[in-house]
Formats: sequence, C-alpha cells, structure tokens
Amino acid sequence: MTKVLFIEHDGTEHPVEAEDGAILMRVGQHFEIPTIRGECGGTCSCGSCHVYVDEAWLPKLKPPHELEQMMIDSLALTKRDNSRLTCMILVTPELDGLVLRLLDPSI
Repeated sequence: MTKVLFIEHDGTEHPVEAEDGAILMRVGQHFEIPTIRGECGGTCSCGSCHVYVDEAWLPKLKPPHELEQMMIDSLALTKRDNSRLTCMILVTPELDGLVLRLLDPSI
C-alpha cells in the first residue's frame, strides 16, 4: 500500500493508503476526497479531478500525457505549473508519501 496525502485548500488533511496500480482519481473517489469528482469517469475530458502536486513530488511523476496537458491548459482560472489530473496518475511504490493539494471549491 502506498500512502497519499490529500490536503484541502483550508489545510484539512486526508491521509489515505492506496493499492499500487490504482488510479489516483478512483482512490480519491473511494475515500470521498472533496473536489475529486471525476465527472467524465476518468477519460481525461473534464478536469474535475484536478489537483496541485507538491513541488517535491513533481520529478517522481511521469510528465503529463499530451491529452492531459491539453485539459490542464483549458483550466485557465485554476491552472498552475504543478497542476495534474488524478485520472492520469497511477499509484506506484515510488509515490509513497505523495502530497496533493486540492482546489478551492468556491472557484
């Protein structure tokens, strides 16, 4: 099991344990993490699973796929350099301790 920490915009922490090979969006949905909606079902077509990856973890992730980057680029109001979509990130042992920050739901 890989530990992942979801942090809400107000600082509320949600530490979870995820099975290796799981899609982070599904993990977030399973643990009812706020703002991880996955309205498109994980097809990288809605952006409703958008998170900010803690800067220290960015080098440990594979670069965004072209489709993911296009979707992130369309999120003009909330996009940052560390934006990622959880539907495109697989849980691996190398991500043990991953820190993800959630968007402010009022935006």
